[in-house]
Amino acid sequence: MQRSTFKVLFYVKRQSEKSGQVPVMGRITINGTMSQFSCKLTVRSTLWDAKANKVAGKSLEAQRINEKLENIKTNIGKQYQRLCDRDSYITAEKVRNAFLGLGDNCRLLLQTFDEYLAKFQKRVGKDRSISTFNNYSKADPCRYSHRRQWGLLDHRQAAKDRYTVPCQTPSYSRNALQAL
Repeated sequence: MQRSTFKVLFYVKRQSEKSGQVPVMGRITINGTMSQFSCKLTVRSTLWDAKANKVAGKSLEAQRINEKLENIKTNIGKQYQRLCDRDSYITAEKVRNAFLGLGDNCRLLLQTFDEYLAKFQKRVGKDRSISTFNNYSKADPCRYSHRRQWGLLDHRQAAKDRYTVPCQTPSYSRNALQAL
């Protein structure tokens, strides 16, 4: 097995300077392939130490930004390790996408919540209460209404919920509703 090179470094994009602040960018390099991303941080250009790849000084702002950069570097390292364990061929782009949440197993919050509700519903009567499930299901009345409209709820459940808050139902396709 060939040994791979893996490096994460941070730099500032001086061309995008606005009122003395420059954006902090990140670069992942693996076996010569590079991928860049924005760290969503800005720093005063006079504070950036290019050799150390971090903010110079001991001010509260410098400590805060350096801590965030260290967290980013750690998370990228974890994603790299996870991909190494799973795949045989790794690129900087794959690691960047995994770090940014653009990978294969990226799920939206509402999709995750729907999966949680489905599992919760299976446990109702065993170690979960129906009233708790009803409260979770009605957390968003408009969304609950869409689920009832598309037949995603049990008809007995819909009959119990005559008093749900009505909402205007836009004309979305079923796939668009699942993406919501």
